[in-house]
Amino acid sequence: MKKDLTHQITFAGILLAIIIVMQIIKNVNAFISGPVINACMVLAALCIGVWWGVGFAIGVPLLSLLIASASPMTSIAYATYGVATVIVIVGNLIFILSAYFTRKLKIYYFIPALIIGATLKWLFMWGGGSLILNKLFIDSLGKLINAVNKVFSTLQLFSGLISVPLIVLLYEIEKKYLEK
Repeated sequence: MKKDLTHQITFAGILLAIIIVMQIIKNVNAFISGPVINACMVLAALCIGVWWGVGFAIGVPLLSLLIASASPMTSIAYATYGVATVIVIVGNLIFILSAYFTRKLKIYYFIPALIIGATLKWLFMWGGGSLILNKLFIDSLGKLINAVNKVFSTLQLFSGLISVPLIVLLYEIEKKYLEK
């Protein structure tokens, strides 16, 4: 697939616009915004390059601090002095890189690889939430402990798994577009 700079910037801009809208509605419905944001980050790596994906993996949680200032995740990030944000970034990188490095597999292998990547992201974030945040920051989190347990638990698994069909569909469409 040939990707010129104009295509990369245009595609990245579209993904970023979708992410910004999803960050704004994150407090309304995380069950929609989470899968869409995951799909956009993974599609950045798959369709325009691994470094774009890495940039999105790092940039999206930081952008969330600015856009979704009232979200539980932002409160958790401030209460943990940014450690929670680092956990999210690493979780994103796990999902994005697992998708990128398996992108050339046949579809019947690629889909399970995406599911494994989403599950690994969830395991890392769940472990980071329960083993690091809940233990090291118990005093500064206070009432946010319940939010940590929610944000870093099955919500992440759900968001990752629901994003898989969206990723596959949009990636296949983008591959067809680039072949023309």
